Amino acid sequence: MAVLNIFNDIQSEQDKAVTRMWGMEPGISFRDINQFCDSIPEDDNTIDVHIHCNGGDVLEGWAIYDRLRATGKEITTIVDGTAASMATVIMMAAPKERRKAYANAQILVHNPWLDPAWIGLTATADDLEKAAENLKAQQDRILDLYVERCGCDREEMAALMAEDKFISVERAMELGMVGEIIAPISASINKVKHMSIRERIINAINSVFGSSEDEPRMMAMELATASGDTLTIDREEGAPAVGDKAEPDGEWLMPDNTTIVVADGVITEIRQPEEQVEAAEEGDGQEGDEPAEETDGESELEKENAALKERIAELEAQIAELTERLEQAEAKAKTQDDLRILNLVAMAGGAEKVFTHIQSTYKPETREPVTAKTEEAVERNYIRERIEAARKKK
Repeated sequence: MAVLNIFNDIQSEQDKAVTRMWGMEPGISFRDINQFCDSIPEDDNTIDVHIHCNGGDVLEGWAIYDRLRATGKEITTIVDGTAASMATVIMMAAPKERRKAYANAQILVHNPWLDPAWIGLTATADDLEKAAENLKAQQDRILDLYVERCGCDREEMAALMAEDKFISVERAMELGMVGEIIAPISASINKVKHMSIRERIINAINSVFGSSEDEPRMMAMELATASGDTLTIDREEGAPAVGDKAEPDGEWLMPDNTTIVVADGVITEIRQPEEQVEAAEEGDGQEGDEPAEETDGESELEKENAALKERIAELEAQIAELTERLEQAEAKAKTQDDLRILNLVAMAGGAEKVFTHIQSTYKPETREPVTAKTEEAVERNYIRERIEAARKKK
């Protein structure tokens, strides 16, 4: 199985070059995807595409969508975090039943827009009208794809694109954009049966701070019997009770001399120590009887809980200290990055020159090779000539 990660913005090769000039990480382009597809062995018939992307260049996005489908392989797309704008078009490369998203992922569809800087310093009514026509054509094309691949209502999807806001995976599933929501992994009793000390600490920390994706929160209680065996009970806290799920089956003498009886995976009986039962029977209904002597000292479970709480307090202090140090480091790094970018812009000829060469993330449609002199290239050259003429005149 081939795995493709789309975790950066979708950019043309020219935009990637500008991004590198600024000292930032470039995005992903059609050339990158083409090389990936060419590298897949012929006998490998599946591709898993993981998406965490804010979208980007329209033409590159369509080219990536077409290239993936042209492989003829079984494609599955998984939204790990965000699928926005043109990333949702790439998501459509998989059929509905193989479009998946994690429960906390988010999806955004919207109408394409044009960066005013792309038009230039001056623009006529004809220029603006032509740009609007190109945008409307791209908008209809994207909407056609959603309707075809999702089976959704056209008017409902058009209204959602006009809202330009994130939706949940549940809403996306209603629209047919995804066919499966990936549920979080839940730990079973078997997973905590042989928990180590480190795992116990992690379990306690997760109960306070919440579980992470890497280490799922464990929901079972593990108790040590008097013989040193392990009794696992399906509860987060509190004393065991009749009716709780537990394993393994049998009669288990606990360190506090109580006996827990487990049958068919359920606690059926909890017997108190014989000494306490006898004392209670002898003193029942008789005046002057003194209460049974309480057991001195903490049980092993109480000691373990106390140790875990102490460890949690230490970890909370360490987290607070590390958080403060991280914030200070980020603030310093941000200042240094700002200065470095300003220096790169200055060395590139100033902000005006740099922004003149930056293209919009949305461009008019063209399906011809990059080397061909298409109508878009003619229009772009025309606009650049007008910009240069205006600059000279000014």
